Amino acid sequence: MKKSFKKMGMLALAAGMTLTLAACGNDKKDADASAKKTVTVSVDKGYKDYINDVKGKFEKDNKVKVVVKTTNDALSTLDNLKLDGPAGKAPDVMMAPFDRAGVLGKQGQLATVKLPSGRYNQKDKDLVTFKGKQYGQPAVIETLVMYYNKDLVSEVPKTFKDLEAMSKDPKYAYENDKTKNVAFLTQWTNFYNAYGVIKAYDGYIFGKNNTDPKDIGLNNQGGVEGITYMTDWFKNVWPKGMQSTTSNENFITDQFTKGKSAVVIDGPWMAAKYKKSKINFGVASIPTLPNGEEYQAFGGGKAWVVSNYSKNKSMSQKFAAYLANDNNQQKFYKATQEVPANENARAEVIKNKDDQLTQAVVEQFKSADPMPNLPEMAEVWAGAENLMVNSASGKQTPKQAADKAVKQIKESIQQKYKD
Repeated sequence: MKKSFKKMGMLALAAGMTLTLAACGNDKKDADASAKKTVTVSVDKGYKDYINDVKGKFEKDNKVKVVVKTTNDALSTLDNLKLDGPAGKAPDVMMAPFDRAGVLGKQGQLATVKLPSGRYNQKDKDLVTFKGKQYGQPAVIETLVMYYNKDLVSEVPKTFKDLEAMSKDPKYAYENDKTKNVAFLTQWTNFYNAYGVIKAYDGYIFGKNNTDPKDIGLNNQGGVEGITYMTDWFKNVWPKGMQSTTSNENFITDQFTKGKSAVVIDGPWMAAKYKKSKINFGVASIPTLPNGEEYQAFGGGKAWVVSNYSKNKSMSQKFAAYLANDNNQQKFYKATQEVPANENARAEVIKNKDDQLTQAVVEQFKSADPMPNLPEMAEVWAGAENLMVNSASGKQTPKQAADKAVKQIKESIQQKYKD
């Protein structure tokens, strides 16, 4: 009898375990099914209203729910993807700077996407392409532009010769050192700003159109010539404080917003601060350099990207493409004033001739050099950080400063990237 009860107990236990396992299996299936009916989007708080405005049609057409989450640090969301993704905590769709898309794609963190025909030109496509694969739907383009004080400038400068002439005008003499001049200012100690000059003089970052990280061209003859031209401004025109790598940014903003400087080169993100200061400013493309070439600033921006860990990858890819369509890109522009990467939407928004900022960004982007999205670009930022400071301070010649930067970049790449 005891044996029979024991047998029955074991059977009951087995049956219970079977039911429990079945329930767990059903829970997992239910969770997976639920996930496939949802697309989670993580965006900066400033983009929340836009997503909520456009998601309804997508939800209705695709019978899916779009959940919007906001963040104060979109870059951290990208950085945490390698941990949050496998743990099931990562969003499906995010926004990433173009130069991060290639890096995350190579690491397997992002899913590839298909770029619809007719939306983008080749430069736009290159910004999200890594080894022939696209890892984002281009959303926003950015590049440096020229801001000028309309109350001080009667004719918009067209060449750097014009800026040089202004910088000899005593009315722009620096108040603390009258031998120096602040008519034109820009943060050339920041490699992001300085590169446009180096590139215009035939220097380059990576060879073969920024695809060969073994070939660094910042110290070639042209690159050194560009660095020499910038160094002349530091030594012979600008106050010594301009040689700083950090405080000069605030100095430039202060001089421009107080009407001391007539012209600055900076990014479109500065427009809001200038508006707040009530300065009467205009925006235009950057003047041509003394060698007759266009200032070839970095062409960058942001893209809608999809987590490679998404349980609803195909729908997420579809939603990213939806966000970047012609109509939604125009809505995005109206909501944020950020210039669309979509060519059709871009053509529509520049019809407003009064919007000088958008006009200038679009015009300047034509000559912009797409920012490399190779992982090795991280070593370029680090190696080139003090390039202009070393040259501007006189501690090294432009050639020595360029050689030192390139040597550091190459050594870092060799150490960190074996393949």
